[in-house]
Parts: sequence; structure tokens; C-alpha cells
Amino acid sequence: MHPMTTQQALDDHKKRYAELLIKLGVNLQAGQCLWITTELAHREFARLAVEAAYAAGAKYVHVDWSDPVSNKYRFTLSTPENLEYVPEWQLALFRQMVDEAWARLVIAGEEYPNLMDDVDPVRMRRAAVARSQQLKFYAEAQMSNQIQWCVSAAPTANWAHKMFPSLPEQEAVQKLWEVILHTVRVDQPDPLQAWRDHGTRLNRIVDFLAASKIHAVRFFDRTLAADGKPSSDLTIGLTNAPVWIAAGSQTPAGVDFLPNMPTEEVFSTPHRMRIDGYVRTSKPGFPLGREVDKAFFRFEHGTLVEYKAEKGEEVLMQFFEIEGARYLGEVALVDVRSPINQCGVLFYNTLFDENAVCHIAFGKAYPDGMQGAVDMSDEQRAEAGINESFTHSDLMIGTPTMAVYGLHEDGSQVTIMEDGQFVQR
Repeated sequence: MHPMTTQQALDDHKKRYAELLIKLGVNLQAGQCLWITTELAHREFARLAVEAAYAAGAKYVHVDWSDPVSNKYRFTLSTPENLEYVPEWQLALFRQMVDEAWARLVIAGEEYPNLMDDVDPVRMRRAAVARSQQLKFYAEAQMSNQIQWCVSAAPTANWAHKMFPSLPEQEAVQKLWEVILHTVRVDQPDPLQAWRDHGTRLNRIVDFLAASKIHAVRFFDRTLAADGKPSSDLTIGLTNAPVWIAAGSQTPAGVDFLPNMPTEEVFSTPHRMRIDGYVRTSKPGFPLGREVDKAFFRFEHGTLVEYKAEKGEEVLMQFFEIEGARYLGEVALVDVRSPINQCGVLFYNTLFDENAVCHIAFGKAYPDGMQGAVDMSDEQRAEAGINESFTHSDLMIGTPTMAVYGLHEDGSQVTIMEDGQFVQR
């Protein structure tokens, strides 16, 4: 990663980034509509994405602007009953976007990273669950890849200051831009080819895991915790027909897209009742939009039976009240040598931190992590062990001392990762 020498160079890279999100991220098709979700702080970059979308032949682009301060007023001042209100026009809009297969681009990056720290998590849960229940049809369409979608990010001054507190504001923002542009490979001579090469590398791991026919993965971190035991020893059983996925996804119409930019993970869907052991988080996570750090989780036969956290335990208490949130919906492998982790900074943003190290996700599972599950009914998925919930929250568990083993039904095992790195084959 090399510092950009001029403002013009940075502006050129921002434009390339916006074009990459449209052409590769959501892979917008000519005549297709696009829905962009972002905070007001990102209006300049969002305009670049809108320009790129129309240049690519978009039929219509709708930008859904969000103001976190206004959202906080609702969380703190609305009556409990009004927190559950979802306007009919919003439901109609989401139904139209599913019916017409609108692509979706999220430009993340909080203008006020700690704004919600003093908001009652009970109220946040109530609002989140009510909205998720009403919009379950849209979440299902997105997580089943019925539509193209991509989550990306752009800097804000406060986010940059949180990451680089010793730098003046302008320098911190430029530094964060450089880091983001590096992790999405915009600084490469040919970003599209760089992404193709990256996809090839990740899919080699997918091919190995598929050929190995493992039925569970074990995360073991030999570093001793305060109780004298290894800090993590968690076994996650997979479904009876697991699929490992890397980087890109595809719609039923055959349109390829990247759900995350950046992305460094290889993931699958666990069987909700086949998780045993314990694990500690290695980076902060943000269930319900509130920070949780240094958390411990213990499972028995799939169910979370014990948890604690040095920061945000009260958030977890409310989060786990959501139906299905105590079970896992995703297991993901990420090499600690990923460009994101090698930046040597904590992003305080799940999009980046989950692509820095291995992670798990509580809540709703991705059905494409099991063969045939996309076309199953809810009842069939439940019978197959695929978790259902109104939430999905990633928490990072990978470390430079973690090993990951693939377990076979006959009791044998294969080493997938050592010291946080994929084993060379």
C-alpha cells in the first residue's frame, strides 16, 4: 500500500472504486434499477456511484439517505409501541424492489461511531425485530441471492479519527481512504484482474474443502486463557450436504456479484444443533449496532448455554432474546495474512474486521451454504438444521495462534489452518 501523492490521484481512485462497485460489486445490468443505502455523510461518494450506475445503463437509481442522529431520536423518544411501527409505503417499496429484482448497494461507514452507546438496547431490539419481521421477505430474497447486493464502505472524519487518533483529521481521512482503496484492490494496475486472481485463490480452498468431505470444523487456539485452558476450542458441525463459498455469488439468472467488497472469506452454513465447545472473540463486534468486546461463548449441542463480555454484555442479553439468535448461521475461514489484517489496524466495522480473521455469525443462515437449500421450504430448512432468525450478526474469533481442523465422520481429521493461516497444498 503506497500513499497517494496528490488529491487528483485520490479522486481518480475514488471514481474507479465507485465504478468497480457498480461493475463488479453489484454487477448492475443494463436496464436494471439500483437501490443505494447510505448515511448523509457519504453524499459525495454516493453521487459517484449514482453516476457510474447511470453510465452502466441503470433504469433508475434510488438513494435511501440515513441520518443516525434522527434514528437516535426515535430510539430514545418514541413510545415502545411506536418503535414497532413500519410504514406501509416502505413495505410496498421493498416488495417492488424484490419483484423487479433491483440491485442493492450499501455504502457503510458511520459518521458518529459511538452515537448509540447510551441507547437502551431493549428499545433497539424492539425496533430491529419489528422491522425485520415485516421485511423478512426482503431478507430472504437477499440472503438467497435472488437479487444482486454488495456491502461497501467509505470514510467519515469520526471513523477515521477512531482508527487513527494520532493524525490530524484530514490526514486521518486520507489514510482511511488509502486503506479502503487498497483492500478493495483499486490501487492495483488492473483491479478487475486482481479480483479475478483473488477469486481463483479463494476457490482453490473451496475445492480442497469440498474434496475433503469434512462434516465439521474445529477451532482450537492454544493460547492459554486466565482459567489455564486453551482460549478457544469450538467444534462446528455442518449440514449433511455442505457447500463452501468464496468471494462471489450468483443470482438464479446467472448474474455474478460480490456481496462484500472487500471480501477474504470462505464460508459455509452450520447445522444449528451440531455446535459444541467454547470460543472467545478477538475483535469487537456490533450486535444491535452496539459494541461488544472480549466476549466468551459456550455451546452444548448447538445451543448457546453461557456467555459473557467485558464490554457490551447487556447488549448480548437483549440480542439473544431475538428468536434464533442463540444459534449459529455461518462459519467463515479467513487467513490472518489477508490485506485487511495486514493493515495492522482495528476498523471497528464488521465489513472489514470480519474479513480480517475467522468469524462466526449468530442468527439467520445463508441457505446457499447447503446443497439445494435455496429451493427448500422453511420447514425443510429447519429439518435440515439451517437456522432461521430475524437477525444475523458476525463476531470475529480468529487469531495468529489459532488452528482449524476439518473433521471426518470416521474420526480422522485434516489440518485446514495453522497459526491463523491456510496450510499450503
